[in-house]
Amino acid sequence: MSYFMRSGNTYRVSKNEAIDLHDMLPAGNYVIKEDQFGNLYLEHIDDFKPLAKMYGDALSNTGRIVNTFLDRPAATGVMLTGEKGSGKTLLSKNVCIELAKQGIPTIVINAPWHGDKFNTFMQSIEQPCVIVFDEFEKTYDSEQQESILTLLDGVFPSKKLFMLTCNDKWRVDQHMRNRPGRIYYMLDFKGLGAEFITEYCNDNLKETSHINTICKIASLFAEFNFDMLKAVVEEMNRYNETPQEALRMLNAKPEFDQGTRYDVKLIDNGVEISNNDLSPSTYDGNPLSPKGITIGYDSDPLSDDDADTWKQFRFSSEALINVEAGAGKFVFEDKGTRLILTKVKARTFNFDAF
Repeated sequence: MSYFMRSGNTYRVSKNEAIDLHDMLPAGNYVIKEDQFGNLYLEHIDDFKPLAKMYGDALSNTGRIVNTFLDRPAATGVMLTGEKGSGKTLLSKNVCIELAKQGIPTIVINAPWHGDKFNTFMQSIEQPCVIVFDEFEKTYDSEQQESILTLLDGVFPSKKLFMLTCNDKWRVDQHMRNRPGRIYYMLDFKGLGAEFITEYCNDNLKETSHINTICKIASLFAEFNFDMLKAVVEEMNRYNETPQEALRMLNAKPEFDQGTRYDVKLIDNGVEISNNDLSPSTYDGNPLSPKGITIGYDSDPLSDDDADTWKQFRFSSEALINVEAGAGKFVFEDKGTRLILTKVKARTFNFDAF
């Protein structure tokens, strides 16, 4: 038996099997497509695959985002920032997986859709759903980002969870920052801590005696991410190697880090030199650089001949005597002179002070 499908003033002959109407979009993942007439539609894609185990605070963050979205009456925005491989995409996927269990679908935005047609299309999807903007600041330029603000404002009646991931939050439109009405949560993903590394290695590393060494090596990086950790463990397990041997060929090099900064403390024969007299007073780079670290100071600032009173020291990796991974501290000693480098932590506001 044939059926006639009406579209405006036109009718098309169609088989019964071709008619599959739903009053709700089924749970699953979709991307937006555009036909030859400029009409937008959804195409189903593969579902996200859950991890066997979530590490760190990913599970608690997932629960909080899901609960907040379900509790709030309208739109909720979440921005996850951090370098590639830091775990932000894993968290966004996990949120989508948990909401799919409750019948809520996910629409993945993989092109710079914006403007009235896009907004109208999103408004036509009246049921609750997740909208994922992956690498938002790379997909959308500054002008296109502005056009998304109306969507994030929640002026449309439908309930949406907007999840944006970005590598650089400073490239995101300024009108999204400090605006909980648009972006309710903003989470910064930094390098992995020793607790996370230890937990993951206990579950996945065959030779757990190397865990402490991995933690020390991780402190060489400004941000040691999950991709790096996973690759190191995989390589060590495959070839029964030490962390140092595994890293020899991996694309994970501390010298690629550009933003690692250390406070400098110099103790010359038991006397701590004032930081104001040191040159340099802070160190940027890899503490185990093959070039070594050169630190100098004027032992007699009142002298007229600086050349005679200037003392300079070079510390190579062979002079390293201790590493405190948790504190990001490296201690070198050579001929009675000690150099202590302490990684400068990113500035955060202490709300507990109030």
